[in-house]
Amino acid sequence: MFPLQLPIRAMAVGCLVLFLAAPLRGDEAPSIVHVIPAPPNSLVPDVQVDAQGAVHMVYGLDHSAWYIRSTDNGRTFTAPVKVNSVGEVTTTMGERGPKIALGRDNVIHVVWADRWTPGAKCYVRHARSLDGGKTFQPPQQVSAMPGIDGASLAADSDGNVLAFWHVMADPKPAEPSATWLHLARSTDNGAAFGPSDKVNVTQLTGVACSMCMMRPRIAPDGNVYLAFRSAQDNVRDFFVLKSPKTQNRFTAIRVNQDNWKLEQCPMCGPELTLAPAGQAICAYMSRNRVYWAISDQPLTRFDLHVPTPTNENNEIYPTALANRRGQVLLLWQVGPMSVKSTAIVKWATYSIDGKPTGQHGTIGTSFSGTKPTAFVGTDDNFYIVTTAHKFPA
Repeated sequence: MFPLQLPIRAMAVGCLVLFLAAPLRGDEAPSIVHVIPAPPNSLVPDVQVDAQGAVHMVYGLDHSAWYIRSTDNGRTFTAPVKVNSVGEVTTTMGERGPKIALGRDNVIHVVWADRWTPGAKCYVRHARSLDGGKTFQPPQQVSAMPGIDGASLAADSDGNVLAFWHVMADPKPAEPSATWLHLARSTDNGAAFGPSDKVNVTQLTGVACSMCMMRPRIAPDGNVYLAFRSAQDNVRDFFVLKSPKTQNRFTAIRVNQDNWKLEQCPMCGPELTLAPAGQAICAYMSRNRVYWAISDQPLTRFDLHVPTPTNENNEIYPTALANRRGQVLLLWQVGPMSVKSTAIVKWATYSIDGKPTGQHGTIGTSFSGTKPTAFVGTDDNFYIVTTAHKFPA
């Protein structure tokens, strides 16, 4: 693992870890965008904000999943708590890592994939915290079969928790670097999960790109939405699957139509966020450039194909999210898909209709084997979480 310097030194203060969220300054950065240094050497941070504005974060470190919490927009965080009491967590190749969702009564749910080692059988694991992240219950196995990838989850205030992953299982897809989508469901706030099921999709075969991350969200309309990269006919474009959250009956909504034919996995999945006005925003990489698209309010179609301001090669790992002011933050890296190199973390802001605001910037360099994330704070500003550090003066 590569040691990384932080733009602001993290300081332990009592039981708190102080990261000092820093507003970006100068002509590169409006005051609505702030940077929070991720914990040193951490990988693939994932963030959820609850209804009270508390920030819940998980990340990978030393082959384990760790949890921290902030109630002041990331200025201070609680001391890290280990999520996986047994086993190890896969955190390699930039998107693999623990994923977080918040359920009924703010129960914290985390899923991950076992760390792969020669001869090991890797499964989807789930652990939950009933005490606000002070402790986590022992992990439970969610997937019935090993050899999984793309593990992610969504939860809601009704006690539904849905875990998704993909796995090469018979009958094998005809496309190279492709796997089948699977899910397991809990209706008791994660206490137990039902059997693993193959995701039932109309309009598509349900073949997923073999190693790309997926992102599910449960929306207020009672549906679960799953963003993923398809591999049907070797076209590696993006779809959002939609189903009533209590059923396995998905319809496919196409996000982009680049028709990127590829007989291998690009290893860069989508991010899906829900905007305050009810739309869904999907950030994705196609042909080595990143974009964001937005749905209509009933979530029946996606419009726009918004690029970065520079639209350069080797863009990867995008995230896009909207605040209540109708502004959209797009966050991404530029660099190789590698665990032995560095990448540059960049951002830009837009209006909700896809028009650039002219405000964009470069945070600095990061280890290429991780990705940044972001959230909207209680002040409606954007907060970027990254291990990137500033360029030398």
